[in-house]
This record gives sequence, C-alpha cells and structure tokens, in this order.
Amino acid sequence: MNWAVFGAFAAYAGAGVGALLLWWLAYDRMLTPGHQLSGALFGRRPNAAVALDFLGGMLAMAVMTYSVIAGPQLERFGEDLEVVSVSLLVMIALLSAMRLALAGLLRLWFRQRRDRQGDVVRLNNELFRQHNTATGLFSMSFYLLLAAGLVEQDFLNLSGNRWPAAWNILGVWLMGLAVVLLHSLFYLGLSFRRSILHECFHDNNPAAGFSLLGLVAGMAALNHGLIGGLRPGEHMLNTPELWYYLGAAFAFVLAVRLLLQAAMGALMNISLRGELARDNVAWGVLDGGLIFSLLLILIALIV
Repeated sequence: MNWAVFGAFAAYAGAGVGALLLWWLAYDRMLTPGHQLSGALFGRRPNAAVALDFLGGMLAMAVMTYSVIAGPQLERFGEDLEVVSVSLLVMIALLSAMRLALAGLLRLWFRQRRDRQGDVVRLNNELFRQHNTATGLFSMSFYLLLAAGLVEQDFLNLSGNRWPAAWNILGVWLMGLAVVLLHSLFYLGLSFRRSILHECFHDNNPAAGFSLLGLVAGMAALNHGLIGGLRPGEHMLNTPELWYYLGAAFAFVLAVRLLLQAAMGALMNISLRGELARDNVAWGVLDGGLIFSLLLILIALIV
C-alpha cells in the first residue's frame, strides 16, 4: 500500500478547497447580483435549486481534477499539482463566462415571456425566487457538458496534442447541443411548448431535468471513452466513425426506452412521455437512471 497517496490527497484537496472558495465568490458576487448564496443554502428555507446550480460547478471542477490526476503521469508530483491548479482556475473563469452567456441566451429566447408563476423568465429569478429545481438540473447538465469538453484539453501542452484536443472541445460541445435537441424531440415531443427549455424554465418541471441529466451524463462518458481510443492526429471533427457510434448509441437507448414505453402503455395504460410532460418527478428520476444505466452497458461493450 502506498501511504504517500494521502500526502498527495492533502495537496490536491487544498487546491480544490481554494478553487471552491473562488467559485463561491464568483457565484455570489458576479453571477447572482442581488441574491445571497449563503442565505439560499443556509437560510430558513434552504433552496435546492440554487444548491444544484452551485453543485454543477463543484462537480465540473472535480471532473477536471480527476482528469488531470488520472491522465498521463508527469515526472514530478509538483507538476501534477501545477496542472491541477491551472486547470481549476481556467475552469472557474469559463464556468463564470458560460453561465453569464447562458443567462443572456435565455433572456433572448424567452424575451418578456412569463412563467407559470407570472414572472418574466430569468435564470437567477427561477433559481432564487421560484426555487425551480428543474432549472438547477438543467444547469447541472450544462456544467457537465462544459466540463466534458474541457477535460479533453491539454492546457500546458504536456502531450503535444494541443490542437486535436482543442477540436475535441468543440466537438464535445456540439455533441452536447445535439443531445439536448434530440432529448427535446424524442423524449418530450416536437413542440415549442414541450421543449426542454420550456419544461425547465417555464413549467418548473424537474422530471424533464432529471431525464436530460441522465442522458447527458451517459453520452458524455461514452464520448470520452471513444475519444481515448483515437489515434494521434484524430479528433471529433475529422473522425466520422465516432459520430456514427454516438448516433447508434442514442438510437439503441431510444429503441429500448420506446419498447418499455410500448409495454407500459399496453399493460398499464401509462404513457412515459406523458408522465414527463405532466411533471412526474418520480418517473423523471427513474428515466434518467434508466438512460444512464443503458449507456453504461454500451460503454462497457464499446470502450
């Protein structure tokens, strides 16, 4: 047994705690003006929606730290710690920038449209005032996709594959956009009023958010495994076969879910798509778990 690992853990944990404090400051002072994070988390009425949104950033940093430590071993422990620290700082900066971008895009999408509670749809309002758990789950999916892309980057060019890694970042984010669109199309239905944005920001429907999170997590993990098998010089934008695999994986998971939906409809007169649309959180949790479990089986078989 290597007892020295606990010394390394203390160093990495110290870097992680420092990054967490910086993320707290950025979130509280810059990303959520007019709202208090400590009050949302520890006040009289603890806010699970805000906790999920904040947790998404924490998990993104944890994924980044894991990817560096589990990646190619460096010559000295100090170099590993340096890469982790730089990666966490870059992650915090990008998390902040992308969350501001998300808030701006939602403002453009919804304009002055009001949610079911009568408020104009705004990201921070949904989280802090509406306690909209669905918005927090959507944010977690968003952060997960951001992290899934960034873990493919070689910030200090340690492996000499900086440009293919940069193309992989773009490829992962494009895949994430496609997954969100496909989820809206096949899991909720082809309708503006049934889109994932409408469900998560207008209708406060956490069932749809849980379902999306399971799909995003599974597809991101599968894609990461496939990228790890690419040859030098190959990346997501010059390797069509990788996209064929991703498309086939989604199709097979969708087919199994459609088969289950047909069986449930025939035996119990239950529409799984209808259950998501009517805010059935219990089924949303199970649906996300089902999708992720099916993709785990594919990951074990393909990667």
